[in-house]
Amino acid sequence: MTEPKRWRLEIHGEDYTGDCEDLDVSMPALVYDVPHNDGRGQRRVLGPRGFTVTLTNPSGRLRALVDCGNQVHPLKVAFEDQAVPVLVQFHEEWVEPGGVRKIFGCLAVSRDNEPKWVTEPQLAQA
Repeated sequence: MTEPKRWRLEIHGEDYTGDCEDLDVSMPALVYDVPHNDGRGQRRVLGPRGFTVTLTNPSGRLRALVDCGNQVHPLKVAFEDQAVPVLVQFHEEWVEPGGVRKIFGCLAVSRDNEPKWVTEPQLAQA
């Protein structure tokens, strides 16, 4: 008899806990290197947190969500009484040398909120 999982996985409000063998989540922070002393030293500053999830031995239902990150999926991972609701994109699927299949997803990118260079409007002639 298999032990119950210590975590729960929901995608689009549906239970996917039984659709993979295991999952690994990470919430890495962006780190900025700030130069000091005319570039001879530096200090590090933490930026915003990200989110990654790797699913081990996913079902066909989970594998169908992998689309190079084109679609955004509301996902919730819960461990005991703590949960992380997040919007993710599933980017890729691969098979490890030992035959274990995995899926990778990460925090969904908001293209509207990303910093980007834009063309300035022409200044009005005085």
